[in-house]
Amino acid sequence: METVTFSPPLYKQRHQMVVKLVEKCKAQKVADLGCARCTLLSRLKFCRFIEVLVGVDTDLELLKDNMYRLSPLPCDYLQPRPSPLTVRLYQGSVAVKDPRMLDCDFVSCIELIEHLDTADLVKFPEVLFGYMNPAVVVITTPNADFNPLLPGIVQFRHCDHKFEWSRSEFQAWCLNIGRKYDYSVEFTGVGEGPEGKETLGFCTQISIFRREHIRTPETEVKNSESPYNLVYEVVYPSLSDRKILHNAVLNEVIFAAECVRRQFIDSDAGRQSEWRTWGADSRECAQDRFSPEVSRIGGQLHIPLHTFFTNPRVRQLSGSLQQLQEILQASDRVKLSHSGSLVLYPAGAENSDN
Repeated sequence: METVTFSPPLYKQRHQMVVKLVEKCKAQKVADLGCARCTLLSRLKFCRFIEVLVGVDTDLELLKDNMYRLSPLPCDYLQPRPSPLTVRLYQGSVAVKDPRMLDCDFVSCIELIEHLDTADLVKFPEVLFGYMNPAVVVITTPNADFNPLLPGIVQFRHCDHKFEWSRSEFQAWCLNIGRKYDYSVEFTGVGEGPEGKETLGFCTQISIFRREHIRTPETEVKNSESPYNLVYEVVYPSLSDRKILHNAVLNEVIFAAECVRRQFIDSDAGRQSEWRTWGADSRECAQDRFSPEVSRIGGQLHIPLHTFFTNPRVRQLSGSLQQLQEILQASDRVKLSHSGSLVLYPAGAENSDN
């Protein structure tokens, strides 16, 4: 039998589908149940709308071994998020209710349900749909109808699988949940088979649940104990933090001033030169012109403050010319003239910002 391969790999197709749905929903609190190696979470952390990202798994050692994937990167400090992001990992069972899992906008269960034993599978819908009651839920699981195309499978695709459902079995289970908890259900999948085998469906079958009405959990349930064990928590730098916002403004001003210095020194005095500034929504450089009012006096360049405010990124971050002036006056990283209308920047060697 010809080996069936998928490009990109099946797990990447599943994750990409989830990321697209999260971005479309503009979800702010997202949970991945059965997060395992945190691979999906490590992609979701780049979604700009998410403010709380939660992973849950029963395997404590697996969580500890992979939580580094969720740590902030250097770029997260150089280009802080516009909104805050808190990432948490819990050790816990999806068959157990924990009040910290309430208020989720989006929950993903990627290749999870087939690992649940009968008792947990019975409890799972009530925990997820009845208690957590998120706006959107995505569940993926192997399609048993597709298994004849996968060589070497005797019973299930993985030794830990407790079952693998056909499309009719999975759809019946999902539709019953939708009726009971007031969710609409859409079915799709990823991993197409070879030509002529379309009747077998996708290798991975997927259900997308969308909540029809919001239901408020009972007060005693909301105030119940929190059985999950918090394994990891990190808060990403964001522009919602005043100190980080001001630091971002200073970085942009210093970068722009250094561009002015380099171009000014390379050009004839008093002649307009081009300098490069960061675009408001891009990390690529966009060209602009600095004012002919820029002058060199002794060892300093005198750069009008309003010149920096023409930089879209500086204007976006500071909000107004007055606020830009106040941010610079409060810092020792940038020197202003006595009137506060000029930035005085070294004209000689590159500013080390020490």
